[in-house]
Amino acid sequence: MEKMGILRQFDLFGDLTEEEFTHLHDIVHVHRFHRGDYLFMEGQMREAVYFVDRGLVKIFKVDVEGREHIVNILGARSLFPHAGLFDDSAYPGTAEVLVDSTLFLIPMRSFEDLLRRYPEMMQKMIRALGHVIVQLQEKVQQLSVFDAKGRVMALLAHFIEEYGHKQVDGIHVNIPVTHTEMAQMIALSRESVNRIWNELRREGVLTGNKDEWIFDAKWYEASKH
Repeated sequence: MEKMGILRQFDLFGDLTEEEFTHLHDIVHVHRFHRGDYLFMEGQMREAVYFVDRGLVKIFKVDVEGREHIVNILGARSLFPHAGLFDDSAYPGTAEVLVDSTLFLIPMRSFEDLLRRYPEMMQKMIRALGHVIVQLQEKVQQLSVFDAKGRVMALLAHFIEEYGHKQVDGIHVNIPVTHTEMAQMIALSRESVNRIWNELRREGVLTGNKDEWIFDAKWYEASKH
């Protein structure tokens, strides 16, 4: 699919006129990245806003003791960073590519000018940022209220919602995230995630292998209520 056709699939750009898309076409750049590439580092001055066409990107912060804390994992149709528009602040985290990925880049100043020029797009951007805030609030609530197993199950439910594909034998999730990385996302030890992961396998909730997880569809539906 050609560049503009893909961009129309992003909610932010879905309602643009042909004239508006022509302007967008002039400022969008397509880049392909490999697993392990860094898009930007925490503290680096912001240069661009990114839109994920294909692939996965991990956003993380490093504390004063050098420990990594994963903020989010972003897949297709995601945009980032979510903070720092219309100011000169630095990137709030580091972005690392988890799998070979194709991303669209728009220089930050050009993107800000685009939002000023089209108020409807600005409103959509505000809604998108609101969705991110809700996700972060839910994460804080999960960390403060849920026990260890509840945190793992909430994280897995998030992965299913974002990356799951329903098939005859269950819901398939193909995402290259290790137990260590999951632990970093929900403030647990890797050993705790391993133990809970094995419990879910024994309970029949989870099958598959490290490259593709398969979740019981009935369990997932019940977990939403």
